[in-house]
Amino acid sequence: MTLKLITIDLDETLLRTDKTYDRDRFNRVLKRLREAGVIVAIVTGNSYQKIADYFEESVWPELYFACDNGNYIVKNNQTLKKVGIPYQDFTQIIDFLDEFHAYSPVLGLGDAAYFRETKGPLFDFISRYAKDVNYIPQFSELSEDSVVTKIAIATQDTLDRNKVLARIINERYEEVTAVTSGDGWVDVYNKEGGKGSALLYLQDKYNIKAEESMAFGDSLNDESMMAQVHYSIAMDNADKDLAMQCRYKIGNNNDQSVICVLEEYIQSFELDFLEKYRTIKK
Repeated sequence: MTLKLITIDLDETLLRTDKTYDRDRFNRVLKRLREAGVIVAIVTGNSYQKIADYFEESVWPELYFACDNGNYIVKNNQTLKKVGIPYQDFTQIIDFLDEFHAYSPVLGLGDAAYFRETKGPLFDFISRYAKDVNYIPQFSELSEDSVVTKIAIATQDTLDRNKVLARIINERYEEVTAVTSGDGWVDVYNKEGGKGSALLYLQDKYNIKAEESMAFGDSLNDESMMAQVHYSIAMDNADKDLAMQCRYKIGNNNDQSVICVLEEYIQSFELDFLEKYRTIKK
């Protein structure tokens, strides 16, 4: 079996903890994959504006970008798909979050992000993931036809406490999905969206089967993506709850393990070498 689709998460997956990666190696691998007809997509919780910090424009035509957890899909600067939370739903969720001091929501609209502060440590933290954040005093000031692709909740809680928050939101609001996103985030999006929906879009577009698809990830916001592929690959630094859902587990992000695996693959375009990374999941 050969691959037709490879999807890669960014933070703590392709990117090292310091938000860098070996661009030259990745670009060489990307070139070989594209020459072999493999579709490559970056599927990330980051905003689309932030993509320019990681990928030079020369490689943009070779990649799909599914940003805001797969809810904003772009190719060649053209928006292909946008899945959003209705105005009434996102305002209700914001009102609920505002009952607590520990949560700081950011609204993503695919082509823009909004926050209620303009400076300070929290603003600096948020700017690591969403570039050119717009100031808005109240989120309710957005027009009622706004398509909110993601509510990103910055928290200072532990991962386990963030999982509790995600569970509460899922139980309280039927029209959305909430997942932990690592690095102190909980993401909320339309239940019809998510990273898995972005993969399904590409698989349908190119008539690609799960058995011809591979995904790399580290957090529970990658779980729906893993469900769409046979070659589901967790990082060694992944959330244990995600790793349990994956058929393979490789090294960590700081060792550039995603690139290492892809370099192994392009040597022969065979997948037998993956057996050394096999987990107990069938």
